[in-house]
Amino acid sequence: MSITLRAQVTIDLNAADFATAADHQRRIEDLMSVIRERYPEASLEFRERRPRPPRALPVKAPMRHYTGAVIDYAER
Repeated sequence: MSITLRAQVTIDLNAADFATAADHQRRIEDLMSVIRERYPEASLEFRERRPRPPRALPVKAPMRHYTGAVIDYAER
């Protein structure tokens, strides 16, 4: 029986400019070279993350059958 594992490390970096971002990228690539010595199939991927405005969740309408009204059964 064979077991496949995937290890994932996530590092979110904030950089003031492209030069600083490139410096961070170089440092992480240096660290990755040490990992690839032990695990040659390891991969490294960089993605630019852009901030998104927060989404407003829609307000849910109250459910009709839970109105809180009390039925007077004596009048029926």
